[in-house]
Amino acid sequence: MSFSLENLIQAVIDGNAVQAREEVKKALAAGVEPAQIISDGFVAAMDVVGERFERNEIYVTDLIITARAIHAGLKELKPFMLAGQVQPVGRAIIGTVQGDIHDIGKNLLGIMLEASGFEVIDLGVNVAPSTFVEAVIKYRPDVLCLSALLSSTRKAMGETIEALQEAGWRGKVKVVVGGTPLNETIAAKMGADGYAPDAATAVQLIKDLIGAGQKRQAVLAPATLDLFFGKGSLEDLQRAFTRMTGLHLVMVDAAGNPLTPLGGFLECSRHCHLLQGSPAKDMDVTTLAGNFKEAFIYRCHAGLVEISYPLANEDGTVGAVLCGHCLLEGDPAPAQLQAAVPVLSIKDLEAVCGLLSFVSGQIMQLNAVLLVNKELEEQRASFIHFLKRQHQLEQALKDAELKVLQSQVSPHFLFNSLNTIARLALFEGAATTEKMVRALARLMRYSLYQVKETVTLAEEIATVRDYLFIQETRFPDRVQSQVLVEEDVLEARVPCMVLQPLVENAVIHGLEPKEEGGKITVSGRRVGDQVHIEIKDDGIGILPDVQKAIFDLQVRGSGKGQVSGLGIVNVYRRLQHQFGSNCALDVTSTPGKGTCIQLTFPYTI
Repeated sequence: MSFSLENLIQAVIDGNAVQAREEVKKALAAGVEPAQIISDGFVAAMDVVGERFERNEIYVTDLIITARAIHAGLKELKPFMLAGQVQPVGRAIIGTVQGDIHDIGKNLLGIMLEASGFEVIDLGVNVAPSTFVEAVIKYRPDVLCLSALLSSTRKAMGETIEALQEAGWRGKVKVVVGGTPLNETIAAKMGADGYAPDAATAVQLIKDLIGAGQKRQAVLAPATLDLFFGKGSLEDLQRAFTRMTGLHLVMVDAAGNPLTPLGGFLECSRHCHLLQGSPAKDMDVTTLAGNFKEAFIYRCHAGLVEISYPLANEDGTVGAVLCGHCLLEGDPAPAQLQAAVPVLSIKDLEAVCGLLSFVSGQIMQLNAVLLVNKELEEQRASFIHFLKRQHQLEQALKDAELKVLQSQVSPHFLFNSLNTIARLALFEGAATTEKMVRALARLMRYSLYQVKETVTLAEEIATVRDYLFIQETRFPDRVQSQVLVEEDVLEARVPCMVLQPLVENAVIHGLEPKEEGGKITVSGRRVGDQVHIEIKDDGIGILPDVQKAIFDLQVRGSGKGQVSGLGIVNVYRRLQHQFGSNCALDVTSTPGKGTCIQLTFPYTI
């Protein structure tokens, strides 16, 4: 079974999902590492596709087909990439930001992160800032990865980071951004922690940012120090311990700095001179046999016995409990010293170590509870802040709805007046005036009162006909139109008001500035399970740089050029919202010759 990476790259470029899957199978059978298939196969193919897209050699429809081929190959790779994984080195949330449905790079990153030992939560495409925040609060990831391909959706990345800041979670998660419209400077300005141009670079960047593979540092909660090491409670504990054992207790942090008053622990210094010349200091106690729990038993420089018990958990050591000083039975020491400090048997030493184990365990349990409570309190405060923000947005939406309701009083009066004018025109024999007024009334009623999420294509076409009739009546010598939509697509469902803005753009910005006027043609047909709509005019056209700016949202309309970029992008986003990645909008134009806008979306009824 022969294999070549070039065949895989070409299959992806051609959008051949079946061949792409077969080439991946061949590569795996030939022993090629999954990571190499991704880096030398899929990533290389994406580079070619991306360059062609930037040069306008291929369009959104081609990107969708290419994505399907890559996804088919990734399905074959994923089981091999995830086989034999250990505990996750980190948790990552990935998603394509609101307004963008491109997911090729995001999906590649997800697979490579999983292969690197990360737990990955994929939120999908067209993800709102609030959804990202909710996921961060719920899953508490180490890193949030935001992806975008369209320049127009770059703003959504900044809005997501701002939403994290408002919710109080920005400082608790690293944010990495990636995609065609970005670079390191833009990423830094929007507040991201890092930028990665591709999935392979992103994996290493994320590991560096979160310190993957490094152990989390153990800490003592401030409340632990206050509650357990407070002056009153500590003195009681030290006195009780001394009464029971005759030994003194002190606690230190990981660096050896005292966390508690030293008390009688230093009183041993006045006895040290009694051991001068005694062989006791040379007697090793670190190898004593006995059940000493996890305690470390050693002699001080003079030869007295000290005990150290660690304050530790699975994340490491935060300090130690020290106690001393004493002698062991059999230690050669003057009678005066034996009367001044406790002399312990092995059984006594085991009992003291057991007591230290209990005290240390209680401290660490309290510390764990207080740390969790502190984290929960922070989460609660953040979530309350987030809910307040959501409530403010909901209230703003209600206020806007009220204003819309109030504004409908005037249109209602206007519709009645237009209908009255239409009837008067009919009575007076002004048939054209009557038709135009009724067309205007229908158009306004449709645009202002249409509240359904989707309508039939027939309803959209009827609105387009009314609009074109009005324009032809206004400019009888300069605007001509033709509507050629096949009947088998008229029942297809589409979002309301997606065609009329595009037709209006063609008339106002394409035909009206042209001295001799021109013609606009609206056609529609069914191709398989897809509906293909074309809006074509022979107007003044769009300059290449302005055409690119349409999707960058850098042009807001006006001027002498045929562009209303905000309207075109708005239509595209609404199609994406309805159909996801199964739709496309393509704009082609030649200055001086005209513009053609093509829409493709699934046939649904």
